Amino acid sequence: MGYKLVRILKKIYLTSFLTIAFISNADDVEKKQNFNTQVINAKHDLSIHSKAKIYSIKANTNGLSLRSSKIDNPSLNSLRLYKDPSRNDKYILKILDENSKVIGLIGLKNPFYIHLQHIGYEDSNVFGGYVDYNFDIPISMNSNAKYISFHEQNEFGLKEISKIQLD
Repeated sequence: MGYKLVRILKKIYLTSFLTIAFISNADDVEKKQNFNTQVINAKHDLSIHSKAKIYSIKANTNGLSLRSSKIDNPSLNSLRLYKDPSRNDKYILKILDENSKVIGLIGLKNPFYIHLQHIGYEDSNVFGGYVDYNFDIPISMNSNAKYISFHEQNEFGLKEISKIQLD
């Protein structure tokens, strides 16, 4: 009889512990940034056949810098840059308006680390390095984008690295 009582108490204890752990974890998940509800498609007005503001950006793991800007038709390569952010993206760009409200999100993966392999160096511990990444960001002519914010994503959310003002 005592053995059955101990088993029942263990099951009750385990069930209550798991319930409390699940409830406390559910609150933390709600606080994290949810990209599915936050993503605004900034690409919807862009086409290779229509004019757009094109910003040439130089980026590295320390931040962004604006190299130049022009009004022209976007290239197919610059339109391919627009990908919705996911958990696999290490770096994310936010396109912001004058009130710092997000009008677009772009997931970049990790374009700054280049992986190299060389025959004869298989025993080496270093197989890559960090590089600068140059790219063009087309933004629709009728958008009111004023800033581009550069973020690093980790398990705790997004951490802003730098923010540049657009002309």
